[in-house]
Amino acid sequence: MCGICGVLLETGATAERAFVERMCAQIVHRGPDEEGMHSDGELALGIRRLSIIDVEGGTQPIYNEDRSVCVVQNGEIYNFHELRSRLERSGHRFSTRSDTEVIVHLYEEHGLSFVDHLNGMFAIALWDAPRRRLVLVRDRLGQKPLYYARVPGALIFGSELKSLLEYGGISREIDPQALYDYFALGYIPQPRSIYSAVKKLPPSGRLIAESGKVSVDRYWQLPASVDRKMPKAEAVQRLRRLLLDSVRLRMISDVPLGAFLSGGVDSSITVALMAQASREPVKTFFIDFDECGFSEREYARAVAKRYRTEHHELTVKPQALEILDRVISQFDEPFGDSSAIPTFYVSELTRRYVTVALSGDGGDESFGGYRRYRVILNRREQPVVRTLLRYPARILHGVLPRRAPGRRYFRSLGISNAEYYALATRELEARELLSRDFLKQVEKSVLADLGETDWPSNGDPLLPYSRFDLKWYLPDDILTKVDRMSMAHSLEVRSPFLDYRVVELAARMPADWKINRRDSKVILKEAFGSELPSSVLAPRKRGFSIPLANWFRNELRPALQELRESSALAGSGIFNMDEIRGLIDEHLSGARNRKSELWRILFFARWLELQQTSSKGARVAEYSLVTLD
Repeated sequence: MCGICGVLLETGATAERAFVERMCAQIVHRGPDEEGMHSDGELALGIRRLSIIDVEGGTQPIYNEDRSVCVVQNGEIYNFHELRSRLERSGHRFSTRSDTEVIVHLYEEHGLSFVDHLNGMFAIALWDAPRRRLVLVRDRLGQKPLYYARVPGALIFGSELKSLLEYGGISREIDPQALYDYFALGYIPQPRSIYSAVKKLPPSGRLIAESGKVSVDRYWQLPASVDRKMPKAEAVQRLRRLLLDSVRLRMISDVPLGAFLSGGVDSSITVALMAQASREPVKTFFIDFDECGFSEREYARAVAKRYRTEHHELTVKPQALEILDRVISQFDEPFGDSSAIPTFYVSELTRRYVTVALSGDGGDESFGGYRRYRVILNRREQPVVRTLLRYPARILHGVLPRRAPGRRYFRSLGISNAEYYALATRELEARELLSRDFLKQVEKSVLADLGETDWPSNGDPLLPYSRFDLKWYLPDDILTKVDRMSMAHSLEVRSPFLDYRVVELAARMPADWKINRRDSKVILKEAFGSELPSSVLAPRKRGFSIPLANWFRNELRPALQELRESSALAGSGIFNMDEIRGLIDEHLSGARNRKSELWRILFFARWLELQQTSSKGARVAEYSLVTLD
């Protein structure tokens, strides 16, 4: 795992090595082991390396035989042994044992389609010196981040926003649409970032900069329909083979390796398969909060006992305000998922013992694991009725008192299944939270901004919802959270369920293989049920959660009181401050649980404060929020 960055000048000037060194200095946590640089006229590349494969010899940048092609990579290429053997048979010569070296030779062999051959998680920058061509690519599902900005005369890119902001020519003006989307979704969807001037390369994105032109395309798409002719027994066996192979590939490492074990189905399957593939006891890691009313501890222990893992547990009683600021400092932009906190702690625990950890991320999206899938499949569409109810329901929502029972329910009656699934009533509530002046700058509804106004099912009721999550929620929420929180501790996290072969197979499976009236992940449990404790397989009423609602009424109460009186928020012109005060009062009185809304507001407020008081000094202090009419 690493952090990469660089600059390509379009003016004919020479790129400054010192600038890229400053960019690298911002992401040392992503690669504490060593730094690498490559300069070639208008281009300069940088990397901070966390050494995983070929620890001594895999120093980056890495070159082809005549050094005409140069590459830096953040991530891992899991099928590099297979690729290397194939390339050596074609006459290519290797000088390291690194997975990264296959990239330059694949590019020599296949040109821009080199990325089609890679199975891994990665963000790659490749420089073709004879063609003066820069290629940036991101893995299919968006496990590794890559930001870029086109400014007059230059293209700047890096693994984290903080690297790009070392370039003084990048405007800090907030993108109003991005902030609007954030308050409705809880995350900022790609290709937007919080800053109008900076974009995220989408999952499976490929950016080509050549001859003064920049183009972006996508090299991979999910299957568009299910395969109802696929025999289920055959699918089960193929799923078993693919997941076992995926786990084995992700266990290739020259440094200590373990696994997150939450006690859920996905992490339990991962640990079971690791135990089958390993001669040594698997190291497993679990964290819990001593304030929780529900714990997954017994399930994690059952798996650890069955496979005799070297199990490590930590019960956390954090200083809520301190951890909030530590978490915020890692994201560089607003992020509304409070599960970043347990991810931070489990990464911190795990890094004490290993450098690489496997996780169960991706299983819910591909195999119907979320409760909301069952909810949406049980909700009848009734488009005519919902069209008729849309405006009366909106009016009723507006006139009912805030604490009136059923206020959200009445509003939800008039929205489509797509809007209900992606947003419920959160977009309307975001509009109440934001000021009228700010809303004048928002050009699109959330779904229109995402291009998700048409949700074809292609004959399968679950398909549009799982595709939405794989396209947006997974990369922009779940994987962003895992990347930032693990990299904060220089820990590499690998996810077997995100092997694109597994995802493609799952996408072709019909909904009734995944969900029934009583249970979810049905085919996963059928495929691996004999290898898991019965307690792990049984349906649960709810899963692990953090005590955020209680924190807001106790440790974080002073932070909420500061929000009530914040002159910075009031002066920004962004918010309806009466709405913020109303949400705070509702939550503190116990009338409603507003933890999600308050987390998003508090995160944004603290993020803004940290930006303005950071060590960057005047450049940040002069930062512009928005241009109001």
